[in-house]
Amino acid sequence: MLALSLVAFVGCKKDKDKQKEVTVDNLVGTWEVYKSYYADEDGSEWDDEWGAAVQYQQLLTINANGTGVMEHIDDVNKYTISFTYKIEPGYVTITDSYGDTEKAKVKSLTAKELVLEYSYGGNETGAEYYKRIK
Repeated sequence: MLALSLVAFVGCKKDKDKQKEVTVDNLVGTWEVYKSYYADEDGSEWDDEWGAAVQYQQLLTINANGTGVMEHIDDVNKYTISFTYKIEPGYVTITDSYGDTEKAKVKSLTAKELVLEYSYGGNETGAEYYKRIK
């Protein structure tokens, strides 16, 4: 009986880490950036740390109706930007309330993590790493 319970527990853990299809159902929720990466055309690269511990948070809430909210919180300010999104195979296109649009490749999507990659033209690239908080 104990062995069966252990197998069931390990099996559930693996399911949460399994790559998911990019669908509304798999994206809906609240995600928090925990790391970002950027490389520019001259070869410069850097990683940024995020989270309450470093006093800079970015929360992404994705709703089932094609809308969402991006919330930026630092030690001085808090502001919110609403957006709409569209899903294409392997990509999410986000248009914010100012009319700016970005298309991101979904590099990874599991029950607990979302990784979005951006291409800014030329050799400039970036990625944001999110953990699910709701």
